[in-house]
Amino acid sequence: MSETLGTNEHSPLKRRTFLAATGSAALVAGSGTVARATTGGHPARVATVVVNGRVFTGTRREPLAEAVAIGTDGTVVAVGSTAEIRRQIGPRTVVLDAHGGTVMPGIQDGHMHPLGAATESLKPSLGNATLTVAELRARLKEMLDATAAKEPDGWLQVTNWNPAGLLPAGTVADRKLLDSLDTRRPIVLQGSDLHNTLVNSRALTLAGINRTTPAPAGGSIVRDAAREPTGLLKDNAQVLVTKVLPQPTSAQLDAVYTKMASTLLACGITSFMDAACGEDTLKTYTALMAKGLLPQRITPALLVDQDTAKKPAEAAEYLRDLRSRYAGPDRLRLTTAKVFLDGVPEFPAQGAALLAPYLDAEGRPTTHRGDLYVSDRDYRALVLALDKAGWQMHAHAIGDRAVRVALNAYEAAAHTSRHHRRHTITHLEFVHPDDYKRFARAGVVANMQMQWAKQNVFTSKALRPYIGEERFARLYPARSLLRAGARLAGGSDWPVDPLRPFDQLATAIDRSNPDEDLPPLNAGEALTRAQTLSMHTAGTAYQLHDAQSGTLRAGQRADLIVLDRDITKVPMKEVRGSSVCFTMIAGQVVHDATSAAGRERIAAAQQMGALGGDKTPGASCCHGH
Repeated sequence: MSETLGTNEHSPLKRRTFLAATGSAALVAGSGTVARATTGGHPARVATVVVNGRVFTGTRREPLAEAVAIGTDGTVVAVGSTAEIRRQIGPRTVVLDAHGGTVMPGIQDGHMHPLGAATESLKPSLGNATLTVAELRARLKEMLDATAAKEPDGWLQVTNWNPAGLLPAGTVADRKLLDSLDTRRPIVLQGSDLHNTLVNSRALTLAGINRTTPAPAGGSIVRDAAREPTGLLKDNAQVLVTKVLPQPTSAQLDAVYTKMASTLLACGITSFMDAACGEDTLKTYTALMAKGLLPQRITPALLVDQDTAKKPAEAAEYLRDLRSRYAGPDRLRLTTAKVFLDGVPEFPAQGAALLAPYLDAEGRPTTHRGDLYVSDRDYRALVLALDKAGWQMHAHAIGDRAVRVALNAYEAAAHTSRHHRRHTITHLEFVHPDDYKRFARAGVVANMQMQWAKQNVFTSKALRPYIGEERFARLYPARSLLRAGARLAGGSDWPVDPLRPFDQLATAIDRSNPDEDLPPLNAGEALTRAQTLSMHTAGTAYQLHDAQSGTLRAGQRADLIVLDRDITKVPMKEVRGSSVCFTMIAGQVVHDATSAAGRERIAAAQQMGALGGDKTPGASCCHGH
């Protein structure tokens, strides 16, 4: 599905080449001052211009910019008015007309799992739905009937099960729910949060899980009063089942990886971090990049498990070995190590590490404060060792106790190291107010998934009763962190949620849920449009150590997107419906929504649950000249 745009006679961009007869009206001087990049003292030849847009530069210098000129070297030559940029046009310059839509730096995703999203798409999905027990059984029966040829031994693997959405509220699923289905097949339901898995008794047997099986570090086998496994597995305990599951074929993987790559480009993702990687992941990315499927800059965060996290020298050697064998190409950036410090807070998991205990269903304090997977002492020792060895840390920390452990370690590193690693904490659902200012003091990046900052079954039903009103009023403190001087970066955590970047941006701005009649979640923590756009462009570029992207100004790499509307001005309800018309990486158009290949990409993205299912491919995008 890859294409070289602008080189084929039938390419839309070839037909849009702006020829010499531009007309005098196009050359009227603009009122601003255009900034230009030069090469060897001479202006770089302009290969492409985007005109008639509203340019969000990510800087304060060009608040009213309308157009961008891009050189043959893939960098921004100039930003200014349409009249000014038209002066840059040569006989072979390609002209793209934004027709009033936003032109902005490409979206950079600082925490996602694209390969996992690809493999999940091979399995039937429950769509994260809230269901009664009877409704869940009915949906699973439909899936069993549709794959009846796999009886009696073929696995039924189901994704996007909502562990917090079983009705009536407070119902906790166990293996009996699945055992009651008329089948002998092993069944596994993967929670949409990726931290919970439910399996039936047959699956427990095949995985060798019984009343004496020890839980791995960083995981929990939920048991009943008789110590028998209930079928609910949390965090690292999920591996006990996943390691015995049948694997996709090479042909299946090739097909879904192609769809994944198409989805990223159609969504305007120009750089990203895969937030939990091992050696197999590096092999896969190396192969996909060699095929030309992934033109983005990719940062694989190499996972250090809980046992290895207690052995800093061993962790450093493991990472050094991977970097020595997989360094290069330049776009595969082996800079980051990932550690899980806790789990998720929603009932029934309640694995996020909190400073104060969870409450019970009646609002009374319990003795449970969640699960801290790496101690304060061990994480500090690990960070000091890996910082010295040249690694940036990326810590999963949802609870305020886990966040504090990460901050303690990063402050220690800041005091002893002259390096500026930009250590990162991701998720940050709970942060104690005493810790807000510590982010800036230690140079810590706050990577947040803003599409979660809304009221829904997870926040209102599975969380609020168990944390109380004071903590609920502090969820996802984006504005508080920004005011305290923290650097904010964005991430989707795809496939925990569908990859819908403009829903992500809109929720950061209005903290609302258009699908449910509920008030905004902590509206005082909302960000402005400019702050939100900067968070997901320049903010993530900062996290990923990419000084050449994230803004649109002369000399920067031309990683940019053109949208079908001006998201800096349209009503908030329209922001969520935005479409990417063009995605450019290093000055090359890698996605054109109006081309045949672009429409195929959009269709592939919709098949993977991205963009929303109500868009007509390319229909809202304008044609160039």
